[in-house]
Amino acid sequence: MNPRPDSPVSTTMSWPVATIDHEATLEEAAEGLAADNVGVLLVLRDGALAGIVSERDIVVHVAAGSDLSHVRVGEAMAGELVTSPPDATIAAAARAMVDADVRHLPVLDGNLIAGVVSMRDLVPVLAHASDDDVVVVPSGTRVIVQGW
Repeated sequence: MNPRPDSPVSTTMSWPVATIDHEATLEEAAEGLAADNVGVLLVLRDGALAGIVSERDIVVHVAAGSDLSHVRVGEAMAGELVTSPPDATIAAAARAMVDADVRHLPVLDGNLIAGVVSMRDLVPVLAHASDDDVVVVPSGTRVIVQGW
């Protein structure tokens, strides 16, 4: 069955996820992103989720002329995370990502990492919502109707 906007985010999230320790260097993070062909690494401190580091975080340091072998992931990561439980709907996860202006959302089951979902995972589901599932409000905004 194809996921729908009201399906749980767990139906579209990626697992396993790529992780890196907060003490690793940005050079190691860049290598990890390339090796796993992913856009983000979840950052762990003492085995717990501490943040997220993305390609964009690394590019900022490259553009500034930083020596990536001297910058720690913990210094460059986004530490204030927006997360989702696995049973949240795809539409709710998309709204959380838009509201927080992020492209990746760690999915947590309690304190445990259940997966990660990206805009790339969600857009196809939302794009294939049928016209019967979408209402255009007077402002021109398309709203996906929940609870089919």
